[in-house]
Amino acid sequence: MDTVLHATGLLLLGTACLVAFASLLLGLPGTFFIVVAALVYAWTTGFAAVTWSTVGWLFLLAVIGEGAELFAGAAGTAGERPSRRVMIGALLGGVVGGLVGTPLLFGVASLLGALAGAFIGAALAVVSEGGTMRVALSTGLAAFRGRLLGFVLKAAVAVVMLVVLAAAIL
Repeated sequence: MDTVLHATGLLLLGTACLVAFASLLLGLPGTFFIVVAALVYAWTTGFAAVTWSTVGWLFLLAVIGEGAELFAGAAGTAGERPSRRVMIGALLGGVVGGLVGTPLLFGVASLLGALAGAFIGAALAVVSEGGTMRVALSTGLAAFRGRLLGFVLKAAVAVVMLVVLAAAIL
């Protein structure tokens, strides 16, 4: 009976982690969902395999991943046109674009909306500062690349989190 419960727990943890990883495409904080799944698993198993230390490391990685994604779009514009208005435009554009894209294509368009929003937000901020269309497009493209880099970094951190969790369990 113990083996069945253990296998069921591992199956539920694996499913929760895969769903959390997939939620990254929707612009959701999937890294924190992984932390919650690990914490629930640890609690139900009496912190036998997954300890508080492991949960703490997973939380730290989640904060790093979410922070990297949040600021990458804004920081991507810093090399093109370093102004506070442009960075805020890219950041807000990414958030609004992600929200607008969420209901489309079963939520998968959330990532595309965030990328487009960062581009549009940065480009509009450049135009509002009196920049040319060429500079606006260049800055918007830099914000797009920065936001995409942020997503890739966050996904990479999520993979590292899954490896840490698997190493703790095995």
